[in-house]
Amino acid sequence: MRTIRAATALLFLFIGFVPSDPVRVAAAADPGGLAGSGIADFTLLSLDGNPVTLSDYSGKKPVLLVFWATWCPECKAAIPGLNALNGGPLSGSLQVLALDFRESGEKVAAAVKSRGIRYPVLLDEHGSVARAYGVVGIPTYVLIGRDGKIVFRQHTLPANLSTLLRRTAS
Repeated sequence: MRTIRAATALLFLFIGFVPSDPVRVAAAADPGGLAGSGIADFTLLSLDGNPVTLSDYSGKKPVLLVFWATWCPECKAAIPGLNALNGGPLSGSLQVLALDFRESGEKVAAAVKSRGIRYPVLLDEHGSVARAYGVVGIPTYVLIGRDGKIVFRQHTLPANLSTLLRRTAS
């Protein structure tokens, strides 16, 4: 376990030395519906090659960003719970977006298929969105309210997700 943590820490130390990628990551002050929220808007490609922009959800429903990787054991363990969120009673009131950290589309697509992931997976191939959100370990869960403000940020799913969603509904 210490070896995994040490390797993860080293990986994130090198993130700052990766050149910027062509995917759009804009400060929240830029146009896009998230002005004043203090979060970064972004557009990433989904596994089918379509662009997905965070600000498209602003004002519509809360978004749970899941920063993950195929090699992460905690991320694998969270898949059934995230599948349940995506297809369960909260699915109409929450958008789950999983952002894979610095892996190829082919590798991620194979993992999504083999593990039965049913929520949208986006490719943060160069880690630019993870850097913009200050992610220092995975998994990291960031719940953004309908108003575009961060409500929750931890390395585990919130136990009181329903309560948090009710608070963000206003």
